[in-house]
Amino acid sequence: MQFFIDNIILLAAAFLSGGLLLWPVVTRGSSAININTLGATQLLNNQDALLIDLREAKETARGMAPQAMHVPSDALAAQMEEIKKRINQGKEQAPVILMCQSGWRGMKAGRLLKKAGVAAVFNLEGGFDAWQQAGLPVTKRS
Repeated sequence: MQFFIDNIILLAAAFLSGGLLLWPVVTRGSSAININTLGATQLLNNQDALLIDLREAKETARGMAPQAMHVPSDALAAQMEEIKKRINQGKEQAPVILMCQSGWRGMKAGRLLKKAGVAAVFNLEGGFDAWQQAGLPVTKRS
């Protein structure tokens, strides 16, 4: 018993690190899978993926991917039926790729889409910034 009292901080650190190691296993499948720009273009070209731009209107003024559907992240829940309609047109449900400015908002949106029953949800690592850096097409929207 004296060992536990003397080493309480060490034991707490061990339990905390163990919990942090298990966290990805526990949350697997409940969010979007990160994908790079190469993987995203392959999904767009080969599987007719739906690219959703989650950025706000002022952010899209810099440009957008030409094939992207603009749905600001705070309006995603309201647009869920339209999204489902677009991805359920073929035999199989098309994958969804989420794009924000740098990649962070996509994870939260991915959880919402997964909860709504969308099977394949991907988050573009680096977001629109990575899209531009990869030299992929960008169009200006008015």
